[in-house]
Amino acid sequence: MVLMKKTEWIGGLAAAVMFTAGVIMAVRVYLGYQKGIETYTALEGYYTDYPEEDGAESEDETGRDPDEDGSSDTDVLLPADAPERIIVDWEALSEQYPDCIAWIQIPAVDISYPVMQSEDNDYYLHRAPDGSYLFAGSIFMDYQNEASFLDDNTLIYGHNMRNGSMFGKLKQLNDPDVLDSCPYFWIYTPDAEYLYRIFSIHSAAINGETFTIQFADQEYYVEWVSDMADASDLDTGAEVDAGSPVVTLSTCNGNSATRQVVHGYRVWAGNTTDEAITEENHAQTD
Repeated sequence: MVLMKKTEWIGGLAAAVMFTAGVIMAVRVYLGYQKGIETYTALEGYYTDYPEEDGAESEDETGRDPDEDGSSDTDVLLPADAPERIIVDWEALSEQYPDCIAWIQIPAVDISYPVMQSEDNDYYLHRAPDGSYLFAGSIFMDYQNEASFLDDNTLIYGHNMRNGSMFGKLKQLNDPDVLDSCPYFWIYTPDAEYLYRIFSIHSAAINGETFTIQFADQEYYVEWVSDMADASDLDTGAEVDAGSPVVTLSTCNGNSATRQVVHGYRVWAGNTTDEAITEENHAQTD
């Protein structure tokens, strides 16, 4: 009888310890998620803003579609349905976070984050932009890419957080209604602003050609763009310009062998200037 009571006591103690450990773990996870939300909410509020409405009418807005040396003689109209841009305080942001090379904004799913880059793809997996530990990590560009976004395919990574933060909302773009609400995303850099049209959303093998950065020749690149468009899980309605640079957004999807990816091709590029930012009226296209 005594032995039975002792066994029951030990069993109860073990259950209590396991329960307590579970509660502690849950609290740590919750606090980790909250810290991530607070960190990036503060960054967005401090370093970005929308331009003030001045009521002035503007001419049709044009931008440049830079070639490899960053120049072009061809004017490109900003699409009529392009989302509103934000202002990024690059002087302050670059001074505080030297590894920040861009800011990404995906209006359809309310994603707005700084984009970091380091000497490898591990550093910002679980680090905030200031280098401190953060479970959610940072959104970051592949270390092999050029920060200028002039590579054939620029890779940007982010965690698929359960609370929808970081790239946790990318999967919502699989809903046609969500994608149709705004099929574009903005990339801002200290020198330029780039608008991308989403043309493919699918799962990709981690070692597949989806993550190719540079291509041997233009023919190979055009074929790759076509393959990525054909791989899309839904009809994005995009007419892909195979000669435009692509940005590929990548996040986990619960399968260690694949990643959820979103491809966008560049449809507009402009200089980061006050004049460009405060242009409010979009050009009308056929």
